[in-house]
Formats: sequence, C-alpha cells, structure tokens
Amino acid sequence: GEDNSLKALLHKIGKDMFLLNDLLDKMETEVNQQEKKKHLLKELQQAAERDLKEAEHLLEHIPSYLPKPTQECVAVPTVKREEQTKEAEPEAAKKPAKKERVIKEIALLTAEEFKGVP
Repeated sequence: GEDNSLKALLHKIGKDMFLLNDLLDKMETEVNQQEKKKHLLKELQQAAERDLKEAEHLLEHIPSYLPKPTQECVAVPTVKREEQTKEAEPEAAKKPAKKERVIKEIALLTAEEFKGVP
C-alpha cells in the first residue's frame, strides 16, 4: 500500500511540474510581448519628442516672408454649450452641397519657360 501512495504522490508531483512549466512558458511569452510593447512605446515617445522639438523650432524661427497671423487665424479652443450645439445642428442640415469645381490641367513648364510668361 505504501508503494501505491508513493506512485500517486509522484504522479501528482509530475502533473504539477507540467502545469508549472506551462505557466512559466506563458509568463515568458507575456514578458516578451511586454518588452516589445515597451520598445515600441519608447520609439513612439522619441518620435513625438523629435516632432515637438521641430515644431518649437519652426515656431521660434518663422520665416519673415510668411504673413503674420491675423486675429481670425488664431485658433482659440472653445467649449460649446448644449444650446449652441443644438442650434448648430439644424443649420448643418440646411447647407446645400458644394458643387464640384473642374480644374483645368496645363502642360508642365520648366523654370526657364516660366520666366518667359508675361
């Protein structure tokens, strides 16, 4: 009888080891996926920081030949109240559809040919 109980115990331990090994494999897969995500997020953060630096540089060094922004061009975030939103919806439905404009195509001009145009 003692031999049978040892076999049962060994069998249970073997089963538990198999389950633990499976869990470890799943955890390793999850850790690898997390590391990949971390790497991708780090790349995304670096790209965002580069874009931010470029935007700040452009803002600080606006070319003089570009026109200065007017009051109408300045973007101001606005918070619409429910009343304003409800009033705007019927107006949107009343707007007629824009007609499609046909743009004529012309032959490609070189810089020298362009200089000769009056």
